Amino acid sequence: MFDSQLLIAVLVAALLIALVVFHIRPLLAFAGVGAALFIIGAVDQTLYLNGFTNGSLMTLMVLIICSFAIEKTYHVRHLGASLFNGKFVPNYVKLLVVSSFTSAFANNTAVVATLMGCIKKNLPSNVNKYLLPLSYASILGGTLTLVGTSTNLIVSGFAQEAGLAPFSMITTTPVAVIVVGVCLVCLLCCIPLLPPSKIQEQHRENTSYFVEAQVRAVVNGQSLVGKTVFENGLRDLGSLYLSEIIRQGGVITPVSPNEVLQSNDRLMFSGDINALETLQQFKGLKTVGAVSEEDANIGQTVEAVLLADSVVVGKTIKQVKFRSLFDASVIGIRRGNQKLSGGLGNTVLQAGDMLLLAIGNDFKDRNNLKRNFVFIDGADFGNHSGEQQTLSKAQSRWVLGGFVAVIGLSAIGLLPLLKGLLILLGAYVITGILNVQYVRRRIPFEIIVIVGSALALAHAMQTSGLADTVSGALLTLTNGYGVYGAFIGVFLATLLLTELITNNAAAAIIFPIALATAQQYGADPMPFVMAVAFGASASFLSPFGYQTNLMVYSAGNYSIKDYVKLGLPLSIVYSITALVVIPVVYPF
Repeated sequence: MFDSQLLIAVLVAALLIALVVFHIRPLLAFAGVGAALFIIGAVDQTLYLNGFTNGSLMTLMVLIICSFAIEKTYHVRHLGASLFNGKFVPNYVKLLVVSSFTSAFANNTAVVATLMGCIKKNLPSNVNKYLLPLSYASILGGTLTLVGTSTNLIVSGFAQEAGLAPFSMITTTPVAVIVVGVCLVCLLCCIPLLPPSKIQEQHRENTSYFVEAQVRAVVNGQSLVGKTVFENGLRDLGSLYLSEIIRQGGVITPVSPNEVLQSNDRLMFSGDINALETLQQFKGLKTVGAVSEEDANIGQTVEAVLLADSVVVGKTIKQVKFRSLFDASVIGIRRGNQKLSGGLGNTVLQAGDMLLLAIGNDFKDRNNLKRNFVFIDGADFGNHSGEQQTLSKAQSRWVLGGFVAVIGLSAIGLLPLLKGLLILLGAYVITGILNVQYVRRRIPFEIIVIVGSALALAHAMQTSGLADTVSGALLTLTNGYGVYGAFIGVFLATLLLTELITNNAAAAIIFPIALATAQQYGADPMPFVMAVAFGASASFLSPFGYQTNLMVYSAGNYSIKDYVKLGLPLSIVYSITALVVIPVVYPF
């Protein structure tokens, strides 16, 4: 058996550098490390391949597939219809309770996307007061059950591989109920820390879409060329603001009302998407996206958030040939509260960017949409023609009833979760709620690769002795504080990593260290396993550690400071509560 701690340590360090410094996709980083471990003999073929068929991983995959049906139910799609009909505080309380409870059983990405659309539609001036608490509440709710977050299922898989009992449906619930309750009270107390409501006239250029329009020479006998910005009526466009002019490679900003327009000038506006029709009233102005075909226009538009694993992240819109990939043109970009500059086509796309897309006829049938975007209004793009997008109320009731029945039977031990989910999935397919093509397109193969590779890494860290060495260093750092000090160290290390990389990656790296630490103390490993599970779900300080945080980043016009301002007290309260409650529920 290969037992070189140094080489395994180098691979772990390379993995962290790839994820933290170079922002390599977790799929590629973990797949590379897993393959390297197999090639150098750190894990044998049987163990390496078994990682990809781990029982908890298979349960997670079937659960995700079943959740596709839950996302399509009438109740989820109309989740926020009756929430926002009163004053701020009652609305806020209802939002926290509904989003946290729903996220315990449904995919929190779908929950957040649906409620985001409702908030933007019903409370446009208060989106920044609701969206970040919405994300935090959905993260908290995911800790309530085994199926609430992929982290719980993945940690359960690690435990099973290590010879421990896998999690039941309610293993985390006794701890999570208290943690979630205390943290929701904290979010209520932190209302004064929320960003102020948006003032329509203030900082418009910093809080709105970045939109490009090109000046044409003559259109239908009309032209903007040779006239000033003021004479063309481009100075006062209500919720649109002319922030700069790009002319022959140079940038003119700020734009004077006396600036004379020239042919092919590219005018960069900041503003509300609802005001885009205003630009179409100017016959000599063409709203453009990443491509500049002569007949480009604004047809149907959708708002989408760019996911961290998207193939276009880190590239300009022109480089990726956006129109060819998705049959859509980018006609607007928003990035937190940052002011963008320099032209739309040359903007390097980043995870969390909110894109305003003008979509073509084939857009909805593209297979790559779910892997690249989350749509703000919860729309289920990516279906093929003829596929039902929202289930009827009757269908929704039995879909939700079947899911609740399986979860309930699993919770009381009458039916193993995997068997119950397979039966439920078969019923969904037979009744036409889901079809094979839809499922095949949406299976997140990335999770299989990441978790399978992570299990190989955890095994290599344990068998090489690296986990014991690191846990020994942790014991030295916590010397004098005993097993409880080591427990706190494991939790804080997981929390730090989940802010720097992702929740599942943090759990994968820390789990073998946590297990080795428990063994060195001769303690029950369960509190340390819980420390990893809850520490990996404590992503409150940045947009980049958790997908829902990333989703609300641009939609709420947030800055990193906003995450720290609200997330730091929440993280402290979450950590203290978890560190107190876990050893009570699961003694050392």
